[in-house]
Amino acid sequence: MKVGVTCIQLIRDIDQWRPSMEAAGLEVVVPTIPGQHLEGDELVTALEGCIGVVAGDDKFTSDVLDRLPELRVISKWGIGVDGIDRKHAEQRAITITNTPGAFDEEVADITFGYIVLLLRQLHRIDAAVRRGEWFKPAGHSLGGLRLGIIGLGGIGRAVVRRGIVARMDVVGSDPSMEAQNAAIADGATVVDIDELMSTSNVVSVNCPLNAETRHLVNAERLQLLPPGAYLVNTGRGEVVETIAIAEALRSGRLAGAALDVLEEEPPRPDNPLQDLDSVIFGSHNASNTLEASARVHQRSIQNLADVLNVQIELS
Repeated sequence: MKVGVTCIQLIRDIDQWRPSMEAAGLEVVVPTIPGQHLEGDELVTALEGCIGVVAGDDKFTSDVLDRLPELRVISKWGIGVDGIDRKHAEQRAITITNTPGAFDEEVADITFGYIVLLLRQLHRIDAAVRRGEWFKPAGHSLGGLRLGIIGLGGIGRAVVRRGIVARMDVVGSDPSMEAQNAAIADGATVVDIDELMSTSNVVSVNCPLNAETRHLVNAERLQLLPPGAYLVNTGRGEVVETIAIAEALRSGRLAGAALDVLEEEPPRPDNPLQDLDSVIFGSHNASNTLEASARVHQRSIQNLADVLNVQIELS
């Protein structure tokens, strides 16, 4: 059975996992990924004849799915399945799996790292010292500030717990009653998103991307923020409107933003945020630790094998 691997993290470590996959009767195809993911003709060519794939952030549109007639399973490496036309996949009887909860602590660690960087201006201090300056700005203490978390899934609640330990006033917003109750148990207060935006000193975006959350944080909502607030996005780039962030930063409504994810990845040179030293850029890398990757390699390969009814030994 021919299967593809288009996830760049698993490709990096494929030599460790290929023997087990091949021993289980899987012919493993590993294409070259020039950037972060594949889409369109490149994705179709890479998976020609494959019945399954361990996928990264590849774009499985209805057109791509129709041009892969043998495909039976997409095992998503990680959590987000927003790049897959799930309705069309269901019509084609293609099974989609993912690995929820795999990166909760790792992404929350990075989220809080960004918060500290922004509030203490460590990125600016570093740049100044490299220029030969001795920059000593006054920052903000975490304790007593309000941290607003948009999205109270596993990652959002891990951010809640870190905020509580830092003695912040933590509020959160999520449409799921189950998520709300779990966040309350962790110490957060649940509010609606507009109250969150209008009262939070720091906003952390940790929700998935779907039709309801695309540009959820837009110019109108950013105008609700207290002047001098901070924004961290470790969710999905399209949840936050890029132009609106740039305008809020230039107006002073936002004092700084840390963006592990962007609407366009990687950003083009004309991205309106490129020339702002109040922005910290990430590379959609918040989940990428060796330990977490190993866990998700195993889970995503096992998910693939389970759907294909293949017995596989993974250590």
